Amino acid sequence: MLKVAVAFFGIPRNSAICFPSIQENVLAQLPANSQVKCFYHLYKIDEIQNQRSGEQGELSADNYEPFHAMTGRLDSTDGVLERWDFERVKALGDTWADEHASLRNLIYQLNSLHTVTGMMESFDPDFVVFVRPDNFFHSPLPTYVFKHPSARRLNAYIPDWQWWGGLNDRFAICGRDAYKAYGKRIEHIFDFCEATGRKLHSERLLKYVLQKAGVKVCTLDTTASRVRITGAFADESFSPKRGMGKRENRYFHLFARIRTLIDRQRSDK
Repeated sequence: MLKVAVAFFGIPRNSAICFPSIQENVLAQLPANSQVKCFYHLYKIDEIQNQRSGEQGELSADNYEPFHAMTGRLDSTDGVLERWDFERVKALGDTWADEHASLRNLIYQLNSLHTVTGMMESFDPDFVVFVRPDNFFHSPLPTYVFKHPSARRLNAYIPDWQWWGGLNDRFAICGRDAYKAYGKRIEHIFDFCEATGRKLHSERLLKYVLQKAGVKVCTLDTTASRVRITGAFADESFSPKRGMGKRENRYFHLFARIRTLIDRQRSDK
């Protein structure tokens, strides 16, 4: 039987708005004859403060309710920065020039992703769907992706928008031989910085790690918006052209789209 894991990570800012869309456009799209198991690693905090997005406010405990029946755990952020040598990360440069606040939040997110990825290994999934719980999904995941799992072991399906010189890291579907590279990429922060000569950057780190692991990147037309703690939707651009970056990334994007077209055609046979 096909096994599909769904991995939630980070902070559930507005579950009353987001989770119904996740239920409809993610969970309901998974194959009916498959074994589905949902995992989560979330931070248990009482207040959101995000200088970059302008968010500040109390985080209601109701946001965690949709995850109670799943497998996972709630953690504080204590010790996370020390675990991943944040002082060394800071020394490499302040990517978003906000006194390292965004870098700090990125480490928290990548740590959460790393933790939930480790939880899934004993389940041995054929596919993993990675989902941030603060996303409102406007359109469904494609169902063809879950066919032919043996042919898609090394595939990673990435949203076809906001690549920012790397790859969109908001959500993804990964085959059994690709999901660990996606989920444990925090282990490669310093490799990335040394190899590229760049400061830590979320989208570029994802591209670097998937390329290094030999993952076949395909694209997803599915769109989703971040929902702030106030209930406001972030202003998102779903154009595949915006933020594509330098010429080499445009060629990478073209080949990913061609690979996706071939991948779809294979499913129709």
